[in-house]
Amino acid sequence: MVIVVGPAETAESVRELNFRHEFEIEEIHGSGVSTVLHQLEQGAEHITHLVYDVRIIGNIDASLALLDRLCKTIPGISEKTIVVAANLGENSPFLRDICELVPQDHVVQDPAAELKRVLNTMLCADGIIRAEAEPEPQEAPVAAAAEPVPEPQEPPPPPAPIEVTPPSQVGRTAAQAQLVLPKPKIERSATCIAVAGAGHRIGATTQAMQICLYVKALGYKAAVIEMAASALTGYTQISDEAVLFDEHHFRVEGTDIYNDRTCILDGKSQYDYLILDYGCFSDLTEPADYLRNDILVAVCGAKPSEVELAADVLRVDNGTIHYIFSFVPQRDRPDVLASMEQYGERTYFAGWTPDYFLYSGNDDLYGKITGQIQGNKTVQKKEHKHKWFWRRK
Repeated sequence: MVIVVGPAETAESVRELNFRHEFEIEEIHGSGVSTVLHQLEQGAEHITHLVYDVRIIGNIDASLALLDRLCKTIPGISEKTIVVAANLGENSPFLRDICELVPQDHVVQDPAAELKRVLNTMLCADGIIRAEAEPEPQEAPVAAAAEPVPEPQEPPPPPAPIEVTPPSQVGRTAAQAQLVLPKPKIERSATCIAVAGAGHRIGATTQAMQICLYVKALGYKAAVIEMAASALTGYTQISDEAVLFDEHHFRVEGTDIYNDRTCILDGKSQYDYLILDYGCFSDLTEPADYLRNDILVAVCGAKPSEVELAADVLRVDNGTIHYIFSFVPQRDRPDVLASMEQYGERTYFAGWTPDYFLYSGNDDLYGKITGQIQGNKTVQKKEHKHKWFWRRK
Protein backbone atom coordinates (compact mmCIF):
# COMPACT_ATOMS: atom_id res chain seq x y z
CA MET A 1 0.00 0.00 0.00
CA VAL A 2 1.26 3.48 -0.93
CA ILE A 3 0.69 5.95 1.92
CA VAL A 4 0.49 9.62 0.98
CA VAL A 5 1.13 12.12 3.78
CA GLY A 6 0.59 15.56 2.35
CA PRO A 7 -1.85 18.09 0.93
CA ALA A 8 -4.52 17.29 -1.66
CA GLU A 9 -2.34 18.17 -4.68
CA THR A 10 0.28 15.59 -3.70
CA ALA A 11 -2.33 12.87 -3.26
CA GLU A 12 -3.89 13.79 -6.62
CA SER A 13 -0.56 13.16 -8.40
CA VAL A 14 -0.35 9.66 -6.91
CA ARG A 15 -3.95 8.91 -7.91
CA GLU A 16 -3.21 10.01 -11.49
CA LEU A 17 -0.28 7.57 -11.60
CA ASN A 18 -2.61 4.78 -10.44
CA PHE A 19 -4.96 5.06 -13.43
CA ARG A 20 -4.81 1.26 -13.91
CA HIS A 21 -5.66 0.66 -10.20
CA GLU A 22 -2.57 -1.52 -9.75
CA PHE A 23 -1.91 -0.57 -6.12
CA GLU A 24 -3.80 0.64 -3.06
CA ILE A 25 -3.55 4.23 -1.83
CA GLU A 26 -4.23 5.64 1.62
CA GLU A 27 -4.20 9.39 2.19
CA ILE A 28 -3.28 11.14 5.45
CA HIS A 29 -3.86 14.85 5.24
CA GLY A 30 -2.91 15.32 8.91
CA SER A 31 -4.15 17.29 11.86
CA GLY A 32 -1.02 17.32 14.01
CA VAL A 33 2.21 15.40 14.59
CA SER A 34 0.77 12.91 17.08
CA THR A 35 -2.20 12.06 14.82
CA VAL A 36 -0.07 11.44 11.74
CA LEU A 37 2.50 9.46 13.75
CA HIS A 38 -0.18 7.25 15.33
CA GLN A 39 -1.83 6.43 11.99
CA LEU A 40 1.48 5.52 10.33
CA GLU A 41 2.94 3.40 13.14
CA GLN A 42 -0.33 1.54 13.73
CA GLY A 43 -0.48 0.43 10.08
CA ALA A 44 3.27 0.10 9.50
CA GLU A 45 3.06 -3.54 8.38
CA HIS A 46 0.87 -2.55 5.38
CA ILE A 47 3.15 0.21 4.07
CA THR A 48 5.10 -0.61 0.92
CA HIS A 49 5.95 2.97 -0.11
CA LEU A 50 5.57 6.34 1.58
CA VAL A 51 5.12 9.73 -0.07
CA TYR A 52 5.87 12.40 2.55
CA ASP A 53 5.28 16.08 1.85
CA VAL A 54 7.11 18.25 4.41
CA ARG A 55 4.34 20.85 4.14
CA ILE A 56 1.91 18.53 5.96
CA ILE A 57 3.05 19.98 9.31
CA GLY A 58 2.97 23.76 9.66
CA ASN A 59 6.38 23.78 11.39
CA ILE A 60 9.27 22.57 9.23
CA ASP A 61 11.32 21.47 12.26
CA ALA A 62 8.42 19.36 13.56
CA SER A 63 7.92 17.91 10.07
CA LEU A 64 11.57 16.80 9.87
CA ALA A 65 11.44 15.40 13.42
CA LEU A 66 8.40 13.32 12.44
CA LEU A 67 10.20 11.99 9.34
CA ASP A 68 13.24 11.11 11.48
CA ARG A 69 11.01 9.21 13.93
CA LEU A 70 9.37 7.21 11.11
CA CYS A 71 12.75 6.20 9.66
CA LYS A 72 13.72 4.79 13.08
CA THR A 73 10.52 2.97 14.00
CA ILE A 74 9.56 1.45 10.62
CA PRO A 75 12.40 -0.81 9.36
CA GLY A 76 13.52 -0.14 5.79
CA ILE A 77 11.03 2.68 5.19
CA SER A 78 13.76 5.23 4.39
CA GLU A 79 14.58 3.32 1.16
CA LYS A 80 10.88 3.31 0.18
CA THR A 81 10.12 6.97 0.98
CA ILE A 82 9.78 9.88 -1.45
CA VAL A 83 10.00 13.31 0.19
CA VAL A 84 8.31 16.27 -1.49
CA ALA A 85 10.37 19.32 -0.50
CA ALA A 86 8.70 22.05 -2.53
CA ASN A 87 10.15 25.57 -2.19
CA LEU A 88 13.31 24.34 -0.46
CA GLY A 89 16.41 25.61 -2.28
CA GLU A 90 19.29 23.35 -3.28
CA ASN A 91 21.51 24.85 -0.57
CA SER A 92 18.85 24.81 2.13
CA PRO A 93 20.01 23.31 5.44
CA PHE A 94 16.63 21.61 5.72
CA LEU A 95 17.24 19.83 2.40
CA ARG A 96 20.60 18.59 3.66
CA ASP A 97 18.87 17.19 6.76
CA ILE A 98 16.32 15.37 4.59
CA CYS A 99 19.10 13.79 2.47
CA GLU A 100 20.56 12.32 5.66
CA LEU A 101 17.30 10.41 6.21
CA VAL A 102 16.37 9.27 2.67
CA PRO A 103 18.38 8.81 -0.57
CA GLN A 104 18.99 12.07 -2.41
CA ASP A 105 17.30 10.84 -5.60
CA HIS A 106 14.11 10.26 -3.55
CA VAL A 107 13.78 13.98 -2.78
CA VAL A 108 11.65 15.90 -5.31
CA GLN A 109 10.75 19.57 -5.61
CA ASP A 110 7.75 19.21 -7.91
CA PRO A 111 4.70 17.42 -6.39
CA ALA A 112 3.35 16.72 -9.89
CA ALA A 113 5.42 15.39 -12.82
CA GLU A 114 8.69 14.83 -10.90
CA LEU A 115 6.89 12.99 -8.08
CA LYS A 116 5.09 10.70 -10.53
CA ARG A 117 8.33 9.95 -12.40
CA VAL A 118 10.26 8.92 -9.25
CA LEU A 119 7.34 6.94 -7.77
CA ASN A 120 6.74 5.16 -11.09
CA THR A 121 10.40 4.11 -11.22
CA MET A 122 10.27 2.73 -7.66
CA LEU A 123 7.01 0.83 -8.18
CA CYS A 124 8.24 -0.66 -11.46
CA ALA A 125 11.49 -1.78 -9.81
CA ASP A 126 9.49 -3.52 -7.05
CA GLY A 127 7.15 -5.18 -9.54
CA ILE A 128 4.03 -3.42 -8.24
CA ILE A 129 3.19 -1.82 -11.57
CA ARG A 130 4.23 -2.86 -15.04
CA ALA A 131 6.50 -0.64 -17.08
CA GLU A 132 5.46 0.60 -20.49
CA ALA A 133 7.13 -1.38 -23.25
CA GLU A 134 9.29 0.88 -25.40
CA PRO A 135 10.27 -0.03 -28.98
CA GLU A 136 13.92 -0.82 -29.25
CA PRO A 137 15.76 1.44 -31.74
CA GLN A 138 17.21 -0.39 -34.74
CA GLU A 139 20.92 0.10 -35.06
CA ALA A 140 22.57 0.42 -38.43
CA PRO A 141 24.99 -2.39 -39.27
CA VAL A 142 28.54 -1.49 -38.49
CA ALA A 143 31.36 -2.77 -40.63
CA ALA A 144 33.77 -4.98 -38.78
CA ALA A 145 36.92 -3.04 -38.01
CA ALA A 146 40.31 -4.57 -38.39
CA GLU A 147 41.85 -5.63 -35.09
CA PRO A 148 44.86 -3.49 -34.21
CA VAL A 149 48.18 -5.25 -34.02
CA PRO A 150 49.53 -5.00 -30.44
CA GLU A 151 52.86 -3.25 -30.13
CA PRO A 152 55.68 -5.08 -28.38
CA GLN A 153 56.10 -3.95 -24.79
CA GLU A 154 59.29 -3.79 -22.82
CA PRO A 155 59.46 -6.07 -19.75
CA PRO A 156 58.94 -4.22 -16.42
CA PRO A 157 62.05 -3.49 -14.37
CA PRO A 158 62.78 -5.90 -11.52
CA PRO A 159 61.45 -4.76 -8.10
CA ALA A 160 63.91 -2.97 -5.87
CA PRO A 161 65.13 -5.00 -2.89
CA ILE A 162 63.48 -4.15 0.44
CA GLU A 163 65.94 -3.04 3.06
CA VAL A 164 65.29 -4.52 6.48
CA THR A 165 66.99 -3.04 9.53
CA PRO A 166 67.98 -5.66 12.11
CA PRO A 167 66.34 -5.16 15.54
CA SER A 168 69.76 -4.72 17.14
CA GLN A 169 70.38 -1.58 15.05
CA VAL A 170 67.03 0.12 15.83
CA GLY A 171 67.24 2.79 18.54
CA ARG A 172 64.76 3.01 21.39
CA THR A 173 63.37 6.35 20.17
CA ALA A 174 62.78 5.02 16.65
CA ALA A 175 61.15 1.87 18.01
CA GLN A 176 58.77 3.84 20.22
CA ALA A 177 57.76 6.01 17.24
CA GLN A 178 56.63 2.88 15.38
CA LEU A 179 54.34 1.72 18.16
CA VAL A 180 50.59 2.01 17.44
CA LEU A 181 48.69 3.07 20.52
CA PRO A 182 45.28 1.43 21.07
CA LYS A 183 42.21 3.57 20.52
CA PRO A 184 40.66 4.88 23.74
CA LYS A 185 37.55 3.03 24.86
CA ILE A 186 34.24 4.84 24.69
CA GLU A 187 33.05 5.59 28.21
CA ARG A 188 29.47 4.35 28.21
CA SER A 189 27.51 2.52 30.88
CA ALA A 190 24.28 1.13 29.50
CA THR A 191 21.02 1.20 31.46
CA CYS A 192 19.72 -2.37 31.81
CA ILE A 193 15.96 -2.97 31.46
CA ALA A 194 14.99 -6.49 32.58
CA VAL A 195 11.85 -8.09 31.11
CA ALA A 196 10.42 -11.39 32.38
CA GLY A 197 7.15 -13.18 31.71
CA ALA A 198 4.95 -14.59 34.44
CA GLY A 199 4.54 -17.65 32.22
CA HIS A 200 5.56 -19.09 28.86
CA ARG A 201 4.29 -17.56 25.60
CA ILE A 202 2.76 -14.60 27.40
CA GLY A 203 4.40 -11.83 25.34
CA ALA A 204 7.68 -11.13 27.19
CA THR A 205 9.79 -11.17 24.03
CA THR A 206 7.29 -8.90 22.27
CA GLN A 207 7.42 -6.33 25.06
CA ALA A 208 11.21 -6.49 25.25
CA MET A 209 11.40 -5.69 21.55
CA GLN A 210 8.82 -2.89 21.84
CA ILE A 211 10.78 -1.25 24.68
CA CYS A 212 13.94 -1.48 22.57
CA LEU A 213 12.21 0.14 19.58
CA TYR A 214 10.84 2.92 21.81
CA VAL A 215 14.32 3.73 23.16
CA LYS A 216 15.78 3.68 19.64
CA ALA A 217 13.05 6.04 18.46
CA LEU A 218 14.34 8.58 20.97
CA GLY A 219 17.78 8.46 19.36
CA TYR A 220 19.62 6.07 21.72
CA LYS A 221 21.66 2.97 20.87
CA ALA A 222 19.88 -0.11 22.21
CA ALA A 223 20.03 -3.90 21.86
CA VAL A 224 18.11 -6.97 23.06
CA ILE A 225 19.97 -9.74 24.92
CA GLU A 226 18.38 -13.17 25.43
CA MET A 227 19.15 -14.19 29.04
CA ALA A 228 17.47 -17.60 29.26
CA ALA A 229 19.06 -20.62 27.61
CA SER A 230 15.61 -21.97 26.79
CA ALA A 231 14.60 -18.71 25.12
CA LEU A 232 17.07 -18.70 22.23
CA THR A 233 14.42 -17.81 19.68
CA GLY A 234 15.22 -18.56 16.03
CA TYR A 235 15.08 -14.93 14.92
CA THR A 236 16.77 -15.84 11.66
CA GLN A 237 13.74 -18.01 10.79
CA ILE A 238 11.27 -15.23 11.66
CA SER A 239 12.64 -12.67 9.23
CA ASP A 240 14.51 -12.94 5.94
CA GLU A 241 16.40 -9.72 6.70
CA ALA A 242 18.69 -11.13 9.42
CA VAL A 243 22.34 -10.06 9.28
CA LEU A 244 24.72 -12.40 11.13
CA PHE A 245 27.85 -10.87 12.68
CA ASP A 246 28.99 -13.93 14.65
CA GLU A 247 27.43 -16.89 16.43
CA HIS A 248 26.07 -14.68 19.24
CA HIS A 249 25.28 -11.35 17.51
CA PHE A 250 22.84 -10.71 14.69
CA ARG A 251 20.64 -7.86 13.46
CA VAL A 252 17.00 -8.32 12.46
CA GLU A 253 14.97 -5.50 10.88
CA GLY A 254 17.59 -2.99 12.08
CA THR A 255 17.62 -4.16 15.74
CA ASP A 256 20.73 -5.72 17.33
CA ILE A 257 20.06 -9.02 19.16
CA TYR A 258 22.46 -11.15 21.23
CA ASN A 259 21.65 -14.73 22.21
CA ASP A 260 24.32 -15.08 24.93
CA ARG A 261 24.08 -13.43 28.35
CA THR A 262 27.87 -13.11 28.52
CA CYS A 263 27.59 -10.30 25.94
CA ILE A 264 26.29 -7.89 28.60
CA LEU A 265 29.77 -6.73 29.62
CA ASP A 266 30.75 -5.69 26.10
CA GLY A 267 27.25 -4.36 25.42
CA LYS A 268 27.46 -1.89 28.31
CA SER A 269 30.32 -0.11 26.55
CA GLN A 270 28.63 -0.12 23.12
CA TYR A 271 24.99 0.80 23.84
CA ASP A 272 23.01 3.29 25.90
CA TYR A 273 20.29 0.77 26.81
CA LEU A 274 20.29 -3.02 27.03
CA ILE A 275 16.92 -4.79 27.15
CA LEU A 276 17.41 -8.16 28.86
CA ASP A 277 14.81 -10.82 27.95
CA TYR A 278 14.76 -13.31 30.87
CA GLY A 279 11.97 -15.45 29.44
CA CYS A 280 9.71 -17.15 32.02
CA PHE A 281 10.24 -15.91 35.59
CA SER A 282 9.64 -19.36 37.13
CA ASP A 283 12.60 -20.75 35.12
CA LEU A 284 15.10 -18.33 36.71
CA THR A 285 17.67 -20.07 38.87
CA GLU A 286 18.61 -16.78 40.54
CA PRO A 287 15.75 -14.23 40.75
CA ALA A 288 18.24 -11.81 42.34
CA ASP A 289 19.98 -11.58 38.95
CA TYR A 290 16.75 -10.19 37.50
CA LEU A 291 16.09 -7.86 40.46
CA ARG A 292 19.49 -6.15 40.39
CA ASN A 293 18.82 -4.42 37.04
CA ASP A 294 17.99 -0.72 36.66
CA ILE A 295 14.39 -1.05 35.40
CA LEU A 296 12.22 -4.13 36.02
CA VAL A 297 9.27 -5.23 33.84
CA ALA A 298 7.02 -8.27 34.32
CA VAL A 299 4.63 -9.36 31.55
CA CYS A 300 1.42 -10.98 32.82
CA GLY A 301 -1.89 -12.31 31.54
CA ALA A 302 -5.48 -12.01 32.75
CA LYS A 303 -6.55 -15.65 32.36
CA PRO A 304 -7.12 -17.53 35.66
CA SER A 305 -4.12 -19.78 35.08
CA GLU A 306 -1.93 -16.81 34.17
CA VAL A 307 -2.96 -14.82 37.25
CA GLU A 308 -1.71 -17.62 39.49
CA LEU A 309 1.67 -17.54 37.72
CA ALA A 310 2.05 -13.83 38.51
CA ALA A 311 2.13 -14.65 42.23
CA ASP A 312 5.80 -15.67 41.95
CA VAL A 313 6.69 -12.22 40.67
CA LEU A 314 4.56 -10.38 43.24
CA ARG A 315 6.26 -12.33 46.02
CA VAL A 316 9.66 -10.77 45.25
CA ASP A 317 8.41 -7.30 44.25
CA ASN A 318 10.72 -4.69 45.77
CA GLY A 319 8.39 -1.81 44.93
CA THR A 320 9.87 -1.06 41.48
CA ILE A 321 8.52 -3.78 39.15
CA HIS A 322 6.27 -2.56 36.33
CA TYR A 323 3.52 -4.96 35.24
CA ILE A 324 2.36 -5.15 31.61
CA PHE A 325 -0.76 -7.22 30.89
CA SER A 326 -1.08 -8.57 27.36
CA PHE A 327 -4.21 -9.58 25.43
CA VAL A 328 -6.69 -7.99 27.91
CA PRO A 329 -9.96 -6.67 26.40
CA GLN A 330 -10.94 -3.12 27.34
CA ARG A 331 -13.98 -4.29 29.33
CA ASP A 332 -11.83 -6.53 31.60
CA ARG A 333 -9.16 -3.98 32.45
CA PRO A 334 -10.93 -2.37 35.47
CA ASP A 335 -11.22 -5.83 37.10
CA VAL A 336 -7.52 -6.50 36.52
CA LEU A 337 -6.56 -3.16 38.08
CA ALA A 338 -8.75 -3.93 41.09
CA SER A 339 -7.08 -7.33 41.55
CA MET A 340 -3.60 -5.75 41.46
CA GLU A 341 -4.54 -3.48 44.45
CA GLN A 342 -1.36 -1.77 45.72
CA TYR A 343 0.43 -2.54 42.44
CA GLY A 344 -2.16 -0.67 40.37
CA GLU A 345 0.01 2.42 39.89
CA ARG A 346 2.61 0.24 38.20
CA THR A 347 0.15 -1.80 36.11
CA TYR A 348 -0.26 -1.14 32.37
CA PHE A 349 -1.98 -2.74 29.38
CA ALA A 350 -0.37 -3.42 26.00
CA GLY A 351 -2.31 -3.37 22.77
CA TRP A 352 -2.20 -5.96 20.03
CA THR A 353 1.22 -6.16 18.35
CA PRO A 354 1.13 -8.59 15.39
CA ASP A 355 4.78 -7.98 14.43
CA TYR A 356 7.14 -7.18 17.29
CA PHE A 357 9.81 -5.92 14.88
CA LEU A 358 7.49 -2.93 14.20
CA TYR A 359 7.00 -0.36 16.94
CA SER A 360 3.39 -0.04 18.10
CA GLY A 361 3.72 3.70 18.76
CA ASN A 362 2.53 3.39 22.39
CA ASP A 363 4.81 6.12 23.77
CA ASP A 364 2.59 6.67 26.80
CA LEU A 365 3.05 3.11 28.09
CA TYR A 366 6.79 2.75 27.51
CA GLY A 367 7.48 6.34 28.56
CA LYS A 368 6.03 5.62 32.02
CA ILE A 369 8.05 2.43 32.38
CA THR A 370 11.36 4.02 31.43
CA GLY A 371 10.76 7.13 33.51
CA GLN A 372 9.95 9.50 30.62
CA ILE A 373 13.52 9.58 29.31
CA GLN A 374 14.29 12.53 27.09
CA GLY A 375 15.36 12.30 23.46
CA ASN A 376 19.09 12.03 22.85
CA LYS A 377 20.19 15.60 22.26
CA THR A 378 23.33 14.53 20.41
CA VAL A 379 21.30 13.15 17.50
CA GLN A 380 18.45 15.63 17.39
CA LYS A 381 18.41 18.18 14.60
CA LYS A 382 19.39 21.70 15.56
CA GLU A 383 16.74 24.31 14.98
CA HIS A 384 17.62 26.43 11.96
CA LYS A 385 17.06 30.16 11.92
CA HIS A 386 15.67 30.26 8.39
CA LYS A 387 11.98 31.06 8.09
CA TRP A 388 9.66 29.82 5.38
CA PHE A 389 6.17 30.88 4.45
CA TRP A 390 4.57 27.84 6.09
CA ARG A 391 6.69 27.85 9.23
CA ARG A 392 5.00 29.07 12.38
CA LYS A 393 6.60 32.06 14.07
